[in-house]
Amino acid sequence: MTQVSKIISSLISDISERQQDILVGRFGLSKDGETRTLADLGEEYGITRERVRQIEADALVLIAERVNSRNDVLGIIKKSLDHLRSVGGLKREDYFVDDLKFLFGDDSLGFKQARFLFAVSGSPTLYESDDDYFDFYYVDEPALDNAHEFVKNAAKFFADKKEHLVFQNKFAPLVEELARNHKLSEFVALNYLIASKKFGVNPFNDFGLSHWEEINPKTIRSKAYLVLKKQGTPLHFRDLSDLINKWSDARKRAYAQTVHNELIKDNRVVLVGRGIYALKEHGYLPGTCREIIVKVLKDKGPLSKDEIMDHISKQRILKTNTILLNLQNKKHFKRTPDGRYRLVRS
Repeated sequence: MTQVSKIISSLISDISERQQDILVGRFGLSKDGETRTLADLGEEYGITRERVRQIEADALVLIAERVNSRNDVLGIIKKSLDHLRSVGGLKREDYFVDDLKFLFGDDSLGFKQARFLFAVSGSPTLYESDDDYFDFYYVDEPALDNAHEFVKNAAKFFADKKEHLVFQNKFAPLVEELARNHKLSEFVALNYLIASKKFGVNPFNDFGLSHWEEINPKTIRSKAYLVLKKQGTPLHFRDLSDLINKWSDARKRAYAQTVHNELIKDNRVVLVGRGIYALKEHGYLPGTCREIIVKVLKDKGPLSKDEIMDHISKQRILKTNTILLNLQNKKHFKRTPDGRYRLVRS
């Protein structure tokens, strides 16, 4: 039995067997780690949910009264609080428990055991998950207020920096600037950010606001767009679906035909070859091969066959004969005596 497990066992050893069973069930302290509901425990003991809640509360009070005389428990609480203060007074629960495993040299320490110890000692305080935050611990109200204020300001700071964060790899300098503006270390700034649900990280480890499509892509279309933009090169829809599946939740598989159908309907995307798609914002023009040749000749004037081929190859992935066949359309193109091609003027 590990250090923390021994402490917990000794703390609950002097209360009644029913109180022990209820605490073990409510906090998930058994070997299987299963947390039991008030209703479940009430049914087992033939009592109401409210009665189970009362027994739990009474048991916690009994244990809390003994904590001040336990140097081992007080030592754990002090080290835990000191660590929280060193990281800004607050830390997301899963990261905090990982820190405590290292701090106490106890790899088996889990968040349920930590919750029990902190509940009976009354400190640090658990902020339970809501729409804006993940579960986290904090040392006091000033630390909580500081984190709230920072998160609110950070959301405003990052709001217009999507391109910098997701596609230009500017996260580090932006966080440095944000931390400096608030007179915090970068570590503390990051600590506050990861506790908030306002921010997230996409499958490519890009940071941003959670509501951005590029950070939390929910549809096949948005996932396809993100992968195309991150890759920066045209992709066949089958290869694109494979990449989506590589980076996405395995339970929400992207099928090639579905990806193909979504790409066809997305006006941000251009078909540049047989089943091959690219983004307009990467410089790819919409239209048929003929329409692209027309556009090039309008912009550049008469060009040789090789010059036209060079321009089209930057826009489309086509066989040479397909381009040459389009140039034979005398309704639109005329070959000049010097071998160049120009537009037929109406």
